Amino acid sequence: MRMVTWVFSAAVVVSLFAGQSKTPDTCEQVRTDPYSLSFVSSAFESFSNQGVWGAQIHQFNNNSPGLSQLGDSVSIAVLKLHGLDELKMPENTRTYLTLVVFSFSDRNRVLEKSDKEPRITSLMLDYLRGEKLPEPRTERVIDYLKECTKDFSCSFENESRFLTNH
Repeated sequence: MRMVTWVFSAAVVVSLFAGQSKTPDTCEQVRTDPYSLSFVSSAFESFSNQGVWGAQIHQFNNNSPGLSQLGDSVSIAVLKLHGLDELKMPENTRTYLTLVVFSFSDRNRVLEKSDKEPRITSLMLDYLRGEKLPEPRTERVIDYLKECTKDFSCSFENESRFLTNH
C-alpha cells in the first residue's frame, strides 16, 4: 500500500512540474501595445486625411480599443508616433486635438486608472499653447480642452458652445 501511495505521489509531482521546465528567462515574452500605438496611428491618419464624419467616429469610438477608452494614453501614443516638432504642424495639431476630444469624453470608459488624469495631455496642451499657432481658433480650442479634460466632459458640442462664448 505504501508503494502505491508513493508511486501515486511521485506521478502527481512529476505531472505538476513537467510543464515548468523553462525558466522565465527562456520563456517567450509577449509584448502587448500598452499605448495602442497602431490604433492611435490609424485614427490619427484617418482623421487627418478625411476629417471627422459619422462612420469614422463610430469606428474609432464604439469598438475596442476605442478612443474613449484611452484617456491620457492617447497623448503618450501621439507623442511616441509624431514627436513635438511634427505635432506643431497645424494639420497635425488639429488632428491631435480631435483625438483628445474623443479620449476625454467619458471617464468611466477609460480602461487604465492612470489614464483617468490628464497629466501628459495637459503638458502637451500647455506646450502647444506656448507655440506660435497660425490659427487663433486653435488657441481657444486648447483653452477649452484644458478645462474639459479635467472632468472628461469634452465633446464637439461643448467645444462649439465654448468657442461661441469666448
